Amino acid sequence: MSSLEVADGAGTPSTISLDSLPIEVFLMICERIDADTLVRSLMYVNKQFYDIISDNYLWKKRAMHKFNDCNVAFMLTSAYNENTFNWKQFAWHTELEDSCWSEYKTKTTTTVYSGAHFSEVDAVIMAKDGNHCISASRDRSICLWNTSIDIIHNPVVHKIDSHLGWVWDLDIYDDHHFLSGSWDSKVKLWNTDNFTQISQPIQTFRTDAAVLSITSKENFVAAGLYSPKIIAFDPREPEKRLFELLNSHMRSIIDLCLIEDNYLISLSEDKTVSVWDLRTNNTVKSMYLSKQGSRFPMCASYHDNILFIGDNRDCMYWLDCSHGLYNVIETVKLVRPINDNRNYKLNCIKCTNYGSIITGGNEGIIYILTPTNPPKVIAKIIDSGSEITSIDYQNDTLVVGYVNSYVQVWKKK
Repeated sequence: MSSLEVADGAGTPSTISLDSLPIEVFLMICERIDADTLVRSLMYVNKQFYDIISDNYLWKKRAMHKFNDCNVAFMLTSAYNENTFNWKQFAWHTELEDSCWSEYKTKTTTTVYSGAHFSEVDAVIMAKDGNHCISASRDRSICLWNTSIDIIHNPVVHKIDSHLGWVWDLDIYDDHHFLSGSWDSKVKLWNTDNFTQISQPIQTFRTDAAVLSITSKENFVAAGLYSPKIIAFDPREPEKRLFELLNSHMRSIIDLCLIEDNYLISLSEDKTVSVWDLRTNNTVKSMYLSKQGSRFPMCASYHDNILFIGDNRDCMYWLDCSHGLYNVIETVKLVRPINDNRNYKLNCIKCTNYGSIITGGNEGIIYILTPTNPPKVIAKIIDSGSEITSIDYQNDTLVVGYVNSYVQVWKKK
């Protein structure tokens, strides 16, 4: 028989039978139990519990109570339907992220990797296995780190002179391969499983200028250049270019992002964002997020029909990607210290579930934010103080690259 231990007003514990509880009382108890316990444990006690805890309305009520006074990004898209929206996943993830990062000092372990790179780390990324991260630096080297063990000074692999120029960006190609882009005007495809100090790239793609950004999917690699050009390759035919985009921008391509394999998003120093349909080989839209002063987009991250874009002046933009619209639905002003006249920029942004958006920039602070307007700061992490260049967040692991050549990892306990 299933039971629950509770305490009376005097703090004396007692055990009650859950099977005999009226539904109304059981629902009241559920409201006071954390979402992770409900999803991972209590709903599997018996079929009745499963049916009750799986009910969409229960989770909708729970989520709306938490965010009722704010605009929530995922509820503003044209594809949103409150009756079919996955409220359980939404409420579960928001509670998990809030619970973990609001108490990150006790609920995560952190390791600072130093001593390998001697110059700015411009790119970090988590490998698919969740136990390794890859870092790339202006010292032209690439490091592979094992995040599951405490090795502070010695990477698993330190590939010196992986390129002839600054290594500016990284991307995971598939479960066994990753990509690196460099100021030597090359993109290289590496085997993650057999990556060693003497490894040679599987393929090398040559471009026409320094590579600032890369993105990929199966049989497709796109490189954004230090010029108004994007070049795409097929790894099966590295000498042949799939296409060149020449007319979408007037200045360098700062970041690239693939949306559901069909759309290629490019962010440029010319202040515009362009959307390219890979199925029709046409530009769907080109837009200014803001025409104020010298604002231009710096970084982008996508989740469930929302593209989150950060700019070089502490603003975040939400784009509705559903039905191919790509309309700006919110402009979110991030809170900065009072009487601080510095120009802040968001170098990196990451949203991997419904629960949080993670940002980092020249302020040297990692912000864990709710996906709301106004955003709630779940956590403000100031471990290094050095400018943050890049972040990635996968499999309950956050990895951060810094200007001071360090790489830092937080893992949920």
